[in-house]
Amino acid sequence: MSRALRRQPLVQKPPAKAPAFRPAARAARKPASAAATEAAKRRSLYDRLVPRFMQDIISELKKVTWPTREETVRLTVVVIVVAVAIGMMLGVVDFAFSYLVDHTLLR
Repeated sequence: MSRALRRQPLVQKPPAKAPAFRPAARAARKPASAAATEAAKRRSLYDRLVPRFMQDIISELKKVTWPTREETVRLTVVVIVVAVAIGMMLGVVDFAFSYLVDHTLLR
């Protein structure tokens, strides 16, 4: 008898039952306390008109350390100079390759 036939048969477990669907019970609304109602009345116009995420954005932007005008101008000049230099280098490489193709491959 072969080894495969001598093995014991696998024990099969019964399929697991799917969990029963139970819709979540609705939370009972709590009556507003007098303090909560008073706090809602005292909210400023800013709090009522500007959404909370916008208030968070504004508060985070107040924490940012902004660069000075001189620093901004200096860095802008650096970016422009580097862009012009790279553009000129690419132009020279393009000119060299076009000269090479015109005088070697197309002759």
